[in-house]
Amino acid sequence: MKPFCSLETVIELRHELATMPIDRMQWGAESWQYADLHMPDEPSPFQNDHGVPCIMLIHGGFWKKQYTSELMAPIANALSDAGVAAWNVEFRRWEDGDEGVWMDTLSDVLRAWGQLALLPGIDITRSMVMGHSAGGHLALLMASKAERKPWLAIAQAPITDLFGADDARLSDEGDAIRKWMGCPPYENEMLWRKVNPIDLPPRSPVLMIHGERDIDVPLEQSETYTRAMIAKGCDVQKVWLPGDHYSIIDAASDDWLVQQEAILDWL
Repeated sequence: MKPFCSLETVIELRHELATMPIDRMQWGAESWQYADLHMPDEPSPFQNDHGVPCIMLIHGGFWKKQYTSELMAPIANALSDAGVAAWNVEFRRWEDGDEGVWMDTLSDVLRAWGQLALLPGIDITRSMVMGHSAGGHLALLMASKAERKPWLAIAQAPITDLFGADDARLSDEGDAIRKWMGCPPYENEMLWRKVNPIDLPPRSPVLMIHGERDIDVPLEQSETYTRAMIAKGCDVQKVWLPGDHYSIIDAASDDWLVQQEAILDWL
């Protein structure tokens, strides 16, 4: 089994993987409003009269500007190699001096999801959304808020409870959620609950994925959400893996192979 990896290893791996046909599309006026479309270069076993299914990818990094969609590029390549298109999106993130951007972030991912429906060759009825870490948080929000429901929402090591994550001081400095929201939870609890997945039951099926050795976003975040949503009658399935926070987005790892098989089973 490949050793558990770091964030730096994931970034380096992107440059080592063979790339598939990629088309960068600017879907909005702002510099960050773009996405990379990875299409299979061979006939897809999942092709039908409507096109190929597509998975919209949302990267993690605690919504910080320093992290980009490159984090999900290896997975985008792996998916297109398997016959599934990937729509690897960028969105508004926060940085020091430019905080409280949560509304722009959510608007961007919802707009990118809407743009996907306009692309030729994509079977939008079988299209999914997948996000890692903070991107997993956004994927769960889409499962509850998107007007066009995803076929499946896949949340990899997601932040499911903003209050619990803030109490645990997750992220490098422990204040990333407050920076993204623009305030601490005690100043505007109702605002925080509007974008708190555990308070927002999904309308789409959800596949929860988490590494048991994750110290960046503890497994408890996924376990609590899964129990709560199943108790409410939501369609939530789980896959717990032996890896850590970054092995699950390492397209060369055994953890990824297990995930890919589970995802393709939906097609």
